[in-house]
Amino acid sequence: MVSEAIQQIKDAERGAEELIRQARAEGKKAIADAHEEAARLLEAMRANARDEEKSLVETARTTAESEASRIVAESKSGVEDVRTRAESKVKDAVSKVLGSVSAG
Repeated sequence: MVSEAIQQIKDAERGAEELIRQARAEGKKAIADAHEEAARLLEAMRANARDEEKSLVETARTTAESEASRIVAESKSGVEDVRTRAESKVKDAVSKVLGSVSAG
């Protein structure tokens, strides 16, 4: 009877030790799985950040190109206005010089 009780205690201790080993193994696996998931999530976030960066750069490029085209068009218009006025003034100046030479 005492030996049976001792045997039961030893069996219970072995069972508890086995449960502890299993719990530690499961804990290690859970930690490893969590690390893997964190690495996967981090890579997904990096990929999303790269995609967002590309999108922002493309939007900025498109906006800058549009603004540059508008500025070039305005500049061309301004240059053409100056050229037209200058040609008109040159014609007036030549007319005045010729009028002054022929009157004199």
